[in-house]
Amino acid sequence: MTTAGHAFGDPQQTNPDLPVIPPHPPRRQRQRQGIRPRDRRIVQAFALTALIPALLVLKWKDETNSVQKSMKPPEKVTDVPQGATGTLAGAQWKVVGRQTVAPLPLGGAKPKDDTVTQLQVVLAVRPDDAAAAKAIGSYGIVYTFTDGDGRSWSATGLTTGTARPGAVARLTVKGTVPRTRAAALALRVQAPKASRKPGKPLPSLRFAP
Repeated sequence: MTTAGHAFGDPQQTNPDLPVIPPHPPRRQRQRQGIRPRDRRIVQAFALTALIPALLVLKWKDETNSVQKSMKPPEKVTDVPQGATGTLAGAQWKVVGRQTVAPLPLGGAKPKDDTVTQLQVVLAVRPDDAAAAKAIGSYGIVYTFTDGDGRSWSATGLTTGTARPGAVARLTVKGTVPRTRAAALALRVQAPKASRKPGKPLPSLRFAP
């Protein structure tokens, strides 16, 4: 016959050792251990997400500044009515003649394009000093014929004789333009780019047709 005490083992038998459970570290010690790796990655992702727009804005501003530097300088255009005088590059400018002539034939042959004509505008220019007299007729001054739609045609200017300070010189501007628009084109005279003052727009005159 087996007694109930034997079913629970020998009461005198020594119990096996249990695993040792380390005590929880104090609250301050747990805080010094830092955030978990997973939480750290989440924080880094949020920081990177916030940084990308700022980098894009900085890059956009840098490219915008580069484009603005490469563009032509701003221009200040002064409209000169018929018969009036405009001041540009240290000289007084006035239109005294205007006509259209057939373009010169190439090699003695008749021009192939009868839809164009040569527009000639004669200017009376009086430079105020020696520097202005030297600039008259130079390659630094730009001449163009323009219409009301923003289109333009290049032209060249040629002086008659030598410009002198205080004396009136004749300058003829010539350009090939569409025949049907020649009567409505204005003459624009732009000052040399070298004469532009820092922070100031480049001046030019626009003579009414």
